[in-house]
Amino acid sequence: MTTIATAPTVPLLDAPPRRRGPGTPVAAVLAVVLGAAAVVGAYVLAVLDPAGRALDDAVLRAATGLGLRGEGLTLLEIVGVPTVALAVAVLAGTAIARGRAGRAVGVVALVLGAQLVTQLLKAGLVRPDAAEDNSLPSGHVTLVASLGLALVLVVPRLLRPVAALAAVAVTGVAGVATMVAGWHRPSDVVAAVGVVVATAGVVSLAGSLLPARWRRRSA
Repeated sequence: MTTIATAPTVPLLDAPPRRRGPGTPVAAVLAVVLGAAAVVGAYVLAVLDPAGRALDDAVLRAATGLGLRGEGLTLLEIVGVPTVALAVAVLAGTAIARGRAGRAVGVVALVLGAQLVTQLLKAGLVRPDAAEDNSLPSGHVTLVASLGLALVLVVPRLLRPVAALAAVAVTGVAGVATMVAGWHRPSDVVAAVGVVVATAGVVSLAGSLLPARWRRRSA
């Protein structure tokens, strides 16, 4: 006999349909837009515009005039192929050890993808009225910034604020080192960070296409 207590509950209103699949990755799209805007802005304002180019060069002269070229070169020598390869291996291995295979793929894609974009831009863009080759964006800053962001992606959630602060600090040091060494202008540093941010957005969008078991939320 069915009573009120044993009768199945009938909802008064139909529940809204559940969305299938991941939602719109607004943050990833925003990262692509902001990163690309940083690259374009740095090139237009500090390379193509004569006044901006003069200011960019003035900052570079001031940085090289500090007399810290040796220290800057010493720091930049650390960012070599063996060091970067080891760092990528450690970060990807950490992600795999935590059961985050998708993050491991993302680390490799972020570092390699950002560097590829940087080298293509450096080869394709031109610097008006200059005898030297185009230096925008900075390859060294791209490597350091991408490794820093990869660190944020693979560490546990509680450690991400600390990792983010460390990534910003190390990227800043690398940017200053390239300027005091006379290798890059401020616009090159800004463009490199923009490349990394945009690449991270693209990698995040691509990651949403991975199998669900690879896209588990990190603890």
